[in-house]
Amino acid sequence: MSKLDRPNRITKSEFIRGLDCERRLWLDRFRADLRQPLSPPIRERMEVGSAIGKLAHQLYPDGVLVPTTYGDHDAGAALTQEMLDEGASCLFEATFIVGGHLARVDVLSKGESGWILDEVKSSSVKEPDKIDDDKVFDLAFQVFTLRKAGLDIEKARLVLVDTSWVWDGGGYDANSMLGVVDVTERCEHLQPQVADRAALLLATLESDSEPKVETNTHCKKCDYFDHCHRERPYDVIHLPRISADAVRKIRAEGYWSIDEIPEDFKLTEPRRRMRDVVVSGNPHIGDGIGEALGAIQYPAFYVDYETSNPAFPTYPGTRPYQQTCFQWSGHLVETPESEPVHFEFLADGSGDPRAEFCRSLWEVVARSQSIVYYTHFELTQVRAMERDGIPLASDLVKALEERTVDLEKIVREHLCYREFMGRTSLKVVLPVLVPTMSYKEMLIADGNAAGWGFRRMLSTDDPDERETLRQALLDYCRQDTLAMVEIHRALAKFSV
Repeated sequence: MSKLDRPNRITKSEFIRGLDCERRLWLDRFRADLRQPLSPPIRERMEVGSAIGKLAHQLYPDGVLVPTTYGDHDAGAALTQEMLDEGASCLFEATFIVGGHLARVDVLSKGESGWILDEVKSSSVKEPDKIDDDKVFDLAFQVFTLRKAGLDIEKARLVLVDTSWVWDGGGYDANSMLGVVDVTERCEHLQPQVADRAALLLATLESDSEPKVETNTHCKKCDYFDHCHRERPYDVIHLPRISADAVRKIRAEGYWSIDEIPEDFKLTEPRRRMRDVVVSGNPHIGDGIGEALGAIQYPAFYVDYETSNPAFPTYPGTRPYQQTCFQWSGHLVETPESEPVHFEFLADGSGDPRAEFCRSLWEVVARSQSIVYYTHFELTQVRAMERDGIPLASDLVKALEERTVDLEKIVREHLCYREFMGRTSLKVVLPVLVPTMSYKEMLIADGNAAGWGFRRMLSTDDPDERETLRQALLDYCRQDTLAMVEIHRALAKFSV
């Protein structure tokens, strides 16, 4: 998009996108073709945010929607002013444009001495001082814009999801499910920063060239990561478990790429290991890998769970965003020479799956000596079910506490390949150690996608889509546990 295609304005969403990085804002506006496509889970998250916004309307019985076409901000601003002039006391989606700033307000209502500005978010209720800065900055930008438009803002509040609320199976009631948090004081404190940052971002959008910015660890989840790091594949941000401050200290010494760091530079052992691997091109294989693998006793059961955490609870007795186990996959290996035997469970959506999840899993766990997982997520989820009184969850907790081996911990402590790029997830490790296996081309290829796939499987009216998603879920979870078996076998070869 060229600068001639639209006025130079910045919306509240663009302000937040540019808060950490003005390059990201510039790319959003002029080179969105470089942006990674939105995944189904991210699209779902946006839809959930809209649904929670509509639910929040229940809190304002006198509220009136400003009826404009999406994206027609000028018409929205004109109609907002017209409705205010006519004496409106509570508006949904009121739009204000002033001085290059554009704010579309979720809820604007009259207070005792001015206007109350409420922003609805799909995140959970917290104490005012514990809410993430970006959410408060979002609201502070709106306060800044509305004051420039001449409104007296009395309060600024966030309407958030109350994750302590237990759903009884009835309708979703905004008064029970949502909570209001007053962050007026924090918004006031941020006003000077909002003014300075907004001016900088507007100037950024006037530029014909992509801004130069210093990357850091926060870039790892950015939509433009590949674009911004194409010239430095071994940036020091890839060092294991490194903080932004540690990155800045290394760069202050003149080292931006891992292979530039001298041998005598002080690093933690894991970072030293990766530096040596990147420089030499040879993997690091620790001497203790055989001893670590010796903790796995046979029969060994390699297990993985999938969970769903919907904002709107699916099962009575659960809370917003509560993790609910709906699927497991496991491969049972009787002896080191045996072929793995596969077992699995996937809920059909007919009711709360946790009891059947635990019952079916216990049948196989009871037959094993060692239970092998990848990170400790499995244990935390079973403990949560134990707290909720799910039958057999206590037996599973006892078995997991006594007989588990974390394969990811073994990989992290004893193995390092340049291709790992400082990470040890299954998706990264598997294609390196077992080149015949990978997650590419899989419809569902990570845990977030699995949660989305299950929720979509339950909600769709299309039987073909439902079956496609069911099979994709089974394929993905099976891949995870077979991957553990094959990674174990690959590691065992190093200990011979």
